Amino acid sequence: MGTPVWMPPTDTERRLCEATARGDGAGQIAALAGEDLYLVAPQPGQDPLPVYDDPVVGGKCLPVLTRGMLPPWQPQQFFDRVSVEELAQDWPNDKWRLAVNPGTPSAAYLVAAPAHRASWLQARAHFGVRPGGLLTTLATGPLHGPSAQGLACGAPLAVHHSVPWNELGTVFLDHATDAQTLREQWSVTDPGSWQERSEQLLGGGFLPAETEAALRARRDGDAAAEVPELVTRYEERFRTDGVLPPDGRVRSVLALDLAHAVHLVRLGLGARLCAPPQAEQVVQRVGALAREAYDSWEGYAAGYALGRMLAFDHGWFGAPYAEALHVHRVLAQDPASPWQGLAFV
Repeated sequence: MGTPVWMPPTDTERRLCEATARGDGAGQIAALAGEDLYLVAPQPGQDPLPVYDDPVVGGKCLPVLTRGMLPPWQPQQFFDRVSVEELAQDWPNDKWRLAVNPGTPSAAYLVAAPAHRASWLQARAHFGVRPGGLLTTLATGPLHGPSAQGLACGAPLAVHHSVPWNELGTVFLDHATDAQTLREQWSVTDPGSWQERSEQLLGGGFLPAETEAALRARRDGDAAAEVPELVTRYEERFRTDGVLPPDGRVRSVLALDLAHAVHLVRLGLGARLCAPPQAEQVVQRVGALAREAYDSWEGYAAGYALGRMLAFDHGWFGAPYAEALHVHRVLAQDPASPWQGLAFV
């Protein structure tokens, strides 16, 4: 058998490789300008910058990784998130080069003299920060099977942040931000509180109980079931906007807690409050619970959208509604979406 062909993990590495292959320095910067880059965080007693002598360029380099090239999760290995703008502004030595993904098939070595760093800033200003609302798939992540099914349940929040939907890895955004989000939004500060909050989400513990009971009673044919008027208003709008079919109704809003459970897993990994075996277990439980509550990705999607509206929009049909509708359309219509490629079984 021949050597397997290397597959760029995300579009960022593909664009970087293509630019490098054609000797296009501006194209290299364009591929990186809006992206998060990752600088290994120093361990106690280490130099703050991991500068090294690179034999490829014959000089000192500061190494960074694109997101798709981050190594597998390790309990004590952390990365700081940086941008080309921050690197350009704080660059310590004009003779050093920026080594992007050194020692890998997507390696690129960028001269970092003042004129070159000025072009980094220009590219950042031109391309801007990577926007939210993008679907990204990690070619090296799970694409089939129970873990992929569970991760697909968390895809709306991955699209919201424009991070790969099928990644159980080193970071969600970065170690410090992941820990801060858990602390401020979920009151999670240690493995015990992470486990407790995960179990609450898996059990639908954050749902509006009366609304959920009414939806399930209506789904099960209980003639006495009365859903709140706000629910029927959202369902009418969902039918107009294509979130529900013309005669569709929402079965349950459990999807919101299940999506948040996947989100909590990924934040927990980033903050080092859980390890990959626990993470996989929770993600697979999410997939199983979703199949119990829904019979299709369309039903799951509508349940998530309604849950999010009841939690964040409160009948205003404002910015949260517009954001949720965008995320829904991305996942419902993009051929690369897991809701298109994964059977709901």
